[in-house]
Amino acid sequence: MYKEPGKIGNLVIKNRFVRSATYMRMATEEGYVTNDLLAIYKNLAKGGVGLIITGYAYVHPSGEFFPGQLGADEDKSIDNLKRIASVIHQNDQSCKVICQLAHSGRQSYFLDTTLAPSAVLEPITGNVPKEMTNEEIDEITESFAKAAQRAYEAGFNGIQFHGAHGYLLSEFLSPYTNKRTDEYGGTIDNRIRIFEEIYKRTRDIVGKDFPILAKINGTDFLEGGLELIESKKIAARLSSMGFAAIEISGGMWEVVMRTKGDLGWYPAMNPESRLNINSKDKEAYHKIYAKEIKSEIKIPLILVGGMRSLDVIDNILTEGIADFVSLSRPLIREPDLPNKWLKGTGENTCKCISCNGCVGTVISGHVHCTQEKEG
Repeated sequence: MYKEPGKIGNLVIKNRFVRSATYMRMATEEGYVTNDLLAIYKNLAKGGVGLIITGYAYVHPSGEFFPGQLGADEDKSIDNLKRIASVIHQNDQSCKVICQLAHSGRQSYFLDTTLAPSAVLEPITGNVPKEMTNEEIDEITESFAKAAQRAYEAGFNGIQFHGAHGYLLSEFLSPYTNKRTDEYGGTIDNRIRIFEEIYKRTRDIVGKDFPILAKINGTDFLEGGLELIESKKIAARLSSMGFAAIEISGGMWEVVMRTKGDLGWYPAMNPESRLNINSKDKEAYHKIYAKEIKSEIKIPLILVGGMRSLDVIDNILTEGIADFVSLSRPLIREPDLPNKWLKGTGENTCKCISCNGCVGTVISGHVHCTQEKEG
């Protein structure tokens, strides 16, 4: 089934392989595209993947995660973003590209002052974020919509709002980080309100046909955080709002366990990129959440997280657990992996050994596979 085309909104995706959004730290300090970043997307487009979701672009300066992140926070970003959409479409017209948009909230790790729905300590930095005023919420909501418009004008095929992994929209959805007592906190209806407002403002700008996707957690993996029972309700609401597809992941960055290697301290295991996936029973570690959420929505579901074997992927698709599978680390190692699998020239299991060395390279420089020889 992985060879069959599928639809997300009005987009025809040529196969069921998606390149999951990956922060690569390859933009300039100002958030502009570099030739090295374009080369990554060129190779991915040529590698056969049906859909590429770009690494998250910040929608407002207050939400930049880390230096080297792509920016979509100003109108002069349009020509910059256009370079990404163009290089992908020039190398494969049938490859679609979605721009992921985010505000990092209290996980804006290199900023002295961070914003969040509530003043809940961020333990990795030890910082307590500033609780957002309603005026600041409105400003950020508008920033998401304007960033979506820039991606639309730059020639992207759609956009994805990042509501997972403890970034700002995830912080609003989670009762762990959202302690508000106003219309943005408490009930699911209130915690999802910012998502709804961003969607409506964006839809007013880009029209009814431009696909808008969402990425959310199946669970936060934190006591007092978002659990599956609420994630199912949130996904159902997003589906009824008009979102074109939902990608399911899990966890917040403070769940990270760290280890020390040649590149210093880096994440060794966290719910979004687990170590040592060396058997099929360890693959697709968010599958149990996707299976439950799929039954609650009427739109395609994209599953990310630890898929390494083609037969595992095909079973997930055939059984209807997900409509698309999203890969990151395997495509860092082998950007042409989809072509190998589609043409029957690759092994059943990809070369990625889930060592998370690539996560460490982002901290020290830009993303690359540490299992391959330099040069």
